[in-house]
Amino acid sequence: MNETEILFSNALERLESAKILFNNGQYADSVGRAYYAMFFAARAILFQKNIHPRTHRGLISQFSFEIVKKGNFPRELFDLLTRAQEDREQADYGFKIDIDSIEAELIIEGAKKFLEECQKFVL
Repeated sequence: MNETEILFSNALERLESAKILFNNGQYADSVGRAYYAMFFAARAILFQKNIHPRTHRGLISQFSFEIVKKGNFPRELFDLLTRAQEDREQADYGFKIDIDSIEAELIIEGAKKFLEECQKFVL
């Protein structure tokens, strides 16, 4: 397996974890795993372009600039990545966590679509 395949495999694994956590009622943690699914998928695409951001915000910025703004990726799926990142930060660092099943399901379903779109680039 090459590096891109490993990163994408990590993405698929995180998405499965998100689904398990969601089914156990752990909505905040499920959103975190869904975010990381999208993070690893985006990282795989950027890796193929020899772009290696060092931060989460850097990855989002580079993905937007290199992939989304060039018309190669649906804007609404990219917007779910940024939303999931905000939700993950709230879940991991926030005092009061307001992530319910509706938000978690939206993010997980969005992550699934995000990975499907990313798969066109990496496989």
